[in-house]
Formats: sequence, structure tokens, C-alpha cells
Amino acid sequence: MSTPAKRDLRHAARQRRSGLAAALRSAGGAGVADAAEAIAETVLRFVPDEGRVAVYESLPDEPPTGRLIERLLEAGHEVIVPVVLDDFSLEWRYAVRGAVGDRGTVTRRRGPPGADERSEWLGVDALSACDLVVTPGLTVDRHGARLGQGGGCYDRALRHRDPAAPVVTLLYEGEASEGDLPVDEHDLPVDAYVTTTGRLVRVG
Repeated sequence: MSTPAKRDLRHAARQRRSGLAAALRSAGGAGVADAAEAIAETVLRFVPDEGRVAVYESLPDEPPTGRLIERLLEAGHEVIVPVVLDDFSLEWRYAVRGAVGDRGTVTRRRGPPGADERSEWLGVDALSACDLVVTPGLTVDRHGARLGQGGGCYDRALRHRDPAAPVVTLLYEGEASEGDLPVDEHDLPVDAYVTTTGRLVRVG
């Protein structure tokens, strides 16, 4: 559950993000394309040959991940993306080129996959086999504390990851927190963030 301090920070971060996203779009298609390519180029350096990577399908106001997913698939990596279940746990499926997020930071569905879908769904513990996890987030501080959208989906999902696999959050340039963020018992830190200019910052 979100604390009052987190709610205030989240509200401010969403307003800031809206402005940053609008500024990037105002630069025309080239602005978004350049950001997408910068993110992809930097994140790809983390991935071992033929690695499995968890990425999310970005919404219009989020740092773009479409190019990253394409580049990973082109390079022969296995890419999985999340789906939010009713209990706010994350189920995982294989990425499809050109897909985008829907209703939240990840696509949402009701209930578990049907029998005809099971071969394409990978379970809530799929992060345990990933070499890299790319998460959404509104801001990250110097210790690796990440402020998400408030559902706790990723904090629960990250408990399944291989501890050796880095966790990287994508941010707009200028979104990193200058102060320490409030941390609850269930919050899990990230290892680094990558900005829309391609800048990589290791934290923690």
C-alpha cells in the first residue's frame, strides 16, 4: 500500500514525466526515435550472448521500449514481457514485435491463461531464468530505491529473479531523484538506471 509520502512523490513524478514526455514528442518523431535507440544501445551492453531479457511494453508517456525489444529479438535474445493478473502479480509471455503497453505499465488481463494459451505463458516465476530485468519506474535514487506506479507488481515479481541478474530501470533524463526515496519493507532496489539520452548510472 502506498504511504502518504510516496503518494505525494508519485504525483509530482507523474507531472514531471508528463512534461518530459511532451517535450520529447514536440521534437517530432526523431526525438522519440533517438531516445528509443539510445536506450536500446545502452541496455544491449548488459545482455550476454543468447540471453533471456525481461522488458515491459511502454506506454506513450514512458521511456520507449519498442526499439529495445526489436533490437534484442534481432540479436537472437529471448525476450519476455509482463501481464498484470487480477491479484497484481505478473505473468510473463514472449514478446511480439510492435506490441505496446495497455492500461498501466503492463498489459492487463483477467485470470490465468486458458488451456489454448498455456504453451505461450511462462509463469509468475519466469524472472528466475532471466539474465537481465528491465523495469518501469518514475524515479530512482542513489541507493537504487525505485518509485513505481504504486501497485507493487514489480517488487513482488523481482523476488523471483536470479540474484546475479542485473535490474535496470528506464527513466527520462532528469527523472533521477536528488534525495533519498522512502523505502518500505517490501521494496526491492535496482542496480542501475538508463535514461533517454543513453546514460547509464549504477546505483546501490
